[in-house]
Amino acid sequence: MKRSYLAALLVLAASPAIAGHRRCHEASNVVGHQRCSRFGVGWTGPTLAWELGGTILRFPFDAIDRRVDVIRDGTTTSYHAVAPAASGGGAALRLRNLYNLTEHFYVASELTLGRLTPPQVFIEPVAHEAMAIDKASSGWLFSGMLAAGTRSSVGPVVLGTELAFGPRLVAFSDDRLPGVLFGQGGPVLEARAHASMWLSMHWTTTVMLATSVLARDDVSITFALGLHAFPYDGGR
Repeated sequence: MKRSYLAALLVLAASPAIAGHRRCHEASNVVGHQRCSRFGVGWTGPTLAWELGGTILRFPFDAIDRRVDVIRDGTTTSYHAVAPAASGGGAALRLRNLYNLTEHFYVASELTLGRLTPPQVFIEPVAHEAMAIDKASSGWLFSGMLAAGTRSSVGPVVLGTELAFGPRLVAFSDDRLPGVLFGQGGPVLEARAHASMWLSMHWTTTVMLATSVLARDDVSITFALGLHAFPYDGGR
């Protein structure tokens, strides 16, 4: 029994050593001369992770010049709705699915859903009913995007950049114009930079900054919590 126990110890001592999350291997023919990886270095294959967080956005709205019909008490009234091109914002919930294909390269899909603060809509002629409501505009934002990026580990911190592309749709209404919905949308191409920190072997916290390549004044910041299917994304 003692001999088999000693033999098992010798086999373990001769194999590559793993201490904590550091992987070691023999660096030369000299027994005991080992070289160990840094935190998180090493790869076991593709891995999967999810991030859920809050996003604060600011982006431009297109100009509005539209004639609309409103029915009140069986009477149809025509209005001219006008709004200049302006910047608006909102707060959204963002879910990201991350597919780490290699140690440094990944792709991601994401969905964003949030509330808007759209620009003020001016109504002509100004009806008495229209003057009684302040801050009457409200709306929603929806975006689905695909991203590809690179990343690198510096101790427990992961830094990366990515490009993301996909459609963004916004829809908003004005309480002064019941039954009327304003919709806008179009493609979005964003350049992003992000930093993540490992909280444990399965959890990270992330902050990501993004700016549009296609439009000025289109920026966002995201704070997210990540769940990773593999400990340290396969790093050892």
